[in-house]
Amino acid sequence: MTVKHSPKKLLIIITLLILGSVVTVVYRNRFSPLEIIKIGKPSEESFKAPGKDWPSQKKVEDYFVEHLHMTQEQAKESRSPSKGNDGKISLRLTQESTLPALLSNLEYYGFIRDQESLQYALIYSVDTVRDRSYSLKVGDNTIDLYASYRISEDMTTWEIADQLLNHPSYFAYDENGYIFIP
Repeated sequence: MTVKHSPKKLLIIITLLILGSVVTVVYRNRFSPLEIIKIGKPSEESFKAPGKDWPSQKKVEDYFVEHLHMTQEQAKESRSPSKGNDGKISLRLTQESTLPALLSNLEYYGFIRDQESLQYALIYSVDTVRDRSYSLKVGDNTIDLYASYRISEDMTTWEIADQLLNHPSYFAYDENGYIFIP
């Protein structure tokens, strides 16, 4: 038994199939985690280390004063080689950390020149510590949560991406954030 469709019904069916396919592709591309891969390569200048004099909204020392209640002097000396430090800070990621917040904060505090460059570097860098259950996904790569990373404004975007992808230092975490520093 053959079913005959009028040309008008056939046109409607074909139109609905095409429209359904277009909506599916648009929906999948819009909400896919792989959307991040479609960004173009930023300028080479944007991958350079910003340095401590790079104009940013705030510096990490401001964070130390506002959130850790350090004095200005303590914040200034916190990364000083005279205090046994290497000029880097420890960036700590927990279960509340998100990729957009991480990118935004690193730009806000002057560790990177712009978010798009770091996002690009995270996608196109080699990730040797892959597929942890607690991680931020960046394309096919991952940044481990419940870890800390040593970074500074003197690192290029590629160096920061390498730190985030390949050099986590793990720490025990409890939901109350208890820490004892005598």
